[in-house]
Amino acid sequence: MGGEIGVCVVGYGMGKFHCDAIKQTDGLKLVAVCDIDQERLRVAVEEQGVRGYAKLREALNDDEVELVVLVTPHDTHAPLSIQAMDAGRHCIVEKVMCLSVKEADKMIEARDRNGVLLSVFQNRRWDSDYLTVKRICESGLIGEPFEFQSCVGGYGKPRGWRASKRHGGGMLYDWGAHLVDQALQLVRGNVEWVFANLHYRHWDVEVETHSQVWLRFDNGVLFNIELSNLSRIQRPRWRVLGTKGTLVKESFDPSDRAKVSTDVDGVSVEMQIESVRGNWIDYYRNIADVLLRGAELIVKPEETREVVRVIEAAHKSAKLCKPIKL
Repeated sequence: MGGEIGVCVVGYGMGKFHCDAIKQTDGLKLVAVCDIDQERLRVAVEEQGVRGYAKLREALNDDEVELVVLVTPHDTHAPLSIQAMDAGRHCIVEKVMCLSVKEADKMIEARDRNGVLLSVFQNRRWDSDYLTVKRICESGLIGEPFEFQSCVGGYGKPRGWRASKRHGGGMLYDWGAHLVDQALQLVRGNVEWVFANLHYRHWDVEVETHSQVWLRFDNGVLFNIELSNLSRIQRPRWRVLGTKGTLVKESFDPSDRAKVSTDVDGVSVEMQIESVRGNWIDYYRNIADVLLRGAELIVKPEETREVVRVIEAAHKSAKLCKPIKL
């Protein structure tokens, strides 16, 4: 393999960011884009200055394409990634990895039989708010964290394919993939059970419009996730209770300092802590390091399979109105 990895981005709707990030990553070279929408494809070719393909199979006939990045609806991730890997290409899929554990297993099997890389774009492991919460929790400043509250929401009707159940729409498969992944990274333990309450209110769509999901870990930690299309006033992005103190991070904004109330040497103190800065391009830098220099892959498909398992359990819990044991 040469000094640069040729990349094709499939899906130019949200794929434009991926194209720009790839161009900023040493060791990766954007060589093609692919989109079934002819006008979007025309714009992509013009903006990116690379070859354009209307079908994935056409891109896979391009010998310069070594890595395929799928930025397509959730229900296409499994079949398209398997198609790419069976053609001997490395593959990255946007989150969520896929819609079921069964699909995730088939994707991992395709990776193994073809000896290629498979990863999922869990870029929000590099978000400032998450990195700040992670650092404070690991510092011991609030003692042992035992309850996390993680919230993302707003007020607006789900649109496009994200309003379609068939395509894997709804915030649980979308933002939920990030928040569940962050939960699994933050808590040292295995998820013991999942309980969820999903509302299908107000908006005339097939997908949930407000969700509450609770993850109970085998070490006793409780992690609450709220996702909403019906929240006109936001909850804090994070609230974490520890045995010594409490942490609140109000928003994603790096300029928003985390607030901590805790004990230091037996004295109650309140403080504001500067945010840790992150960079989404570090995800792609890791991909280049893995393929060119043998580095360890940061976002492993075995981890994102667990995200899918939790989300599947949440949907089952809401349907049966009871906790689901994992």
